[in-house]
Amino acid sequence: MMGHNEPQPDFYHAITLEQLVPEDHPFRKIRPLIDTKRIRELRRPFYCENNGRPSVPPEQLFLAWLGGYLLGCRSDRKLVMELRCNMAFRWFVGLDISSEVWDDSTFARNRSERFEGTDIFEKLFDETVRVASRRGWISEHWSMDGTLVRANASQKSFVPFEVHQDPDQYREMISGEKKAERTKKRDDDPGNPTVRWDGQKRSNKTHRSTTDPDARLAAKGREGAQPGYTVNGVMENRNRILVGIGVERFRSVASEMEGGMGLIDRARKRYRLKPRSVGGDKGFFAAAFLGGLLKRKIKPHVAATVQGAQWIHRRVRSMSKTIGYALSQRARKRIEELWGEAKEYHGLRRFSRRGLEKVRQEAYLIGWLLNLKRLTALQATATA
Repeated sequence: MMGHNEPQPDFYHAITLEQLVPEDHPFRKIRPLIDTKRIRELRRPFYCENNGRPSVPPEQLFLAWLGGYLLGCRSDRKLVMELRCNMAFRWFVGLDISSEVWDDSTFARNRSERFEGTDIFEKLFDETVRVASRRGWISEHWSMDGTLVRANASQKSFVPFEVHQDPDQYREMISGEKKAERTKKRDDDPGNPTVRWDGQKRSNKTHRSTTDPDARLAAKGREGAQPGYTVNGVMENRNRILVGIGVERFRSVASEMEGGMGLIDRARKRYRLKPRSVGGDKGFFAAAFLGGLLKRKIKPHVAATVQGAQWIHRRVRSMSKTIGYALSQRARKRIEELWGEAKEYHGLRRFSRRGLEKVRQEAYLIGWLLNLKRLTALQATATA
């Protein structure tokens, strides 16, 4: 006998929101590692005391942003939709079944008016590194790599320019022109004009994007030039914990080498951590970079090439015969797995925000999430 769907809409179920979250759900595993009191402490100076209406709790905003990246939400509207439909997401953020979900403008206004220009996202990322360091989960052997991430801008937005003022004035000028174009109605421009580059030469020396002036035309591998940024990462080899993550304007291999070296120096100053060796691909096999590592008393386990006849190149080639070098070269490929995980599941394939400082905040949020996932797995292994 074939059954019939006979729902009872007026029937009330006695069930809590937590009962709807499976025991093996990622939200349930990550949530205990997030210190909401610490978030409130970091944000307290940006709120008035006993004045006006109570705001949305800042810890709930950050939990919503973090959960959104875990779910792969690329916009605030998608984030709000998930909060309305996903019961596990509601539990993670701290909302009840009957709680009203905020408007998407709530996220945008808090991000731009309260958290813009602050280092809150960076500090949250730092907390995960310090937790891993206290528990002895960070080894003395690290790996470094850079990846190209698409900017939230189109190739059509690149126009030639002549700069007669400082960069801040230029950004203000082109953003004003872009706003005027949007408000002015033009019959010959339906909003997505046809732009042809046949016979024209574009370069970062002569063109800038009117949508994201900090983005640069970048090419890596066989792909054509696209608006993008260089994202650098430094990973410790044992547990794949990111010790540093940063975003630079694309400047060929220089943005990777200088940005990566800056992350090593940052880890020493912020966490008092220093590696014994650093692994990298052949893109880092440059005399200046290798010399910088040796100056810091770090062994450069960088993939050697036949090019380069300086003494430092010969020294790295001699290291390639050691077991430690072989282990570093095998482990350094795992940072590419982190980039693949972030791009495939957490929105790092293309930034949703615009401007160098804003995409850096986005990168720190994704790095925070990646480290929380690593800490969750390590804690489960330690308690098993």
